Amino acid sequence: MKRLIQHLWAWRWVRTLFLLIQSGVRVHPTAVLLGMSKNIVCHRGLKLGARVVIDVDRVGHCILGRDVWVSTDVEMQTTTKIDIGRGTTIQRRCTVNGTVSIGAQCIFAPNVFISSGSHIFRAWPEMPIRDQEEKYHQLEQGRRPVGFDDRPVVIGDDCWLGTNVVVMPGVVLGAGCVVGANSVVTKSFPSGVVIAGAPARQISLRCN
Repeated sequence: MKRLIQHLWAWRWVRTLFLLIQSGVRVHPTAVLLGMSKNIVCHRGLKLGARVVIDVDRVGHCILGRDVWVSTDVEMQTTTKIDIGRGTTIQRRCTVNGTVSIGAQCIFAPNVFISSGSHIFRAWPEMPIRDQEEKYHQLEQGRRPVGFDDRPVVIGDDCWLGTNVVVMPGVVLGAGCVVGANSVVTKSFPSGVVIAGAPARQISLRCN
């Protein structure tokens, strides 16, 4: 029975991939899509490169806009929602976790890391970090310590994130931001600014 279920699940994904190809979506044979197929929305012109992993579990959603390009070894994981706008390019080895909205026509250089969550390390300081996380998730919603909830990340349209950029939970970048290589973005910035550093700070306007 277990093998039958596995075969049915595999067949569902084969059928889904066939329909994607028919609708103008290009998916590399080594790309992996995990979770409910109906929860991964792929628009025409999407390209998924080698060894891309998109994991939405059973409750998450991932929306990939028209003409989005996702390069090799990119990983996306969510139990909430990842939304990527039209024409955005995400280059190799980028990671997108949690609740993340990325606008249209953005450029992500290699090794960008974005997450809306972090490990719980000081709710119960006497406990190892892994044990703290397990205890946190065992508690009912109203009894959990504050300050450790998912904090959505929003990247506006036409943003360029350089190589090795890290974007921390809760950050909102306005449209047209440029983020220098190796920056760690810990706070939000308005539209049209150039930022760099760890932590990132504004160094100029994009258009003077």
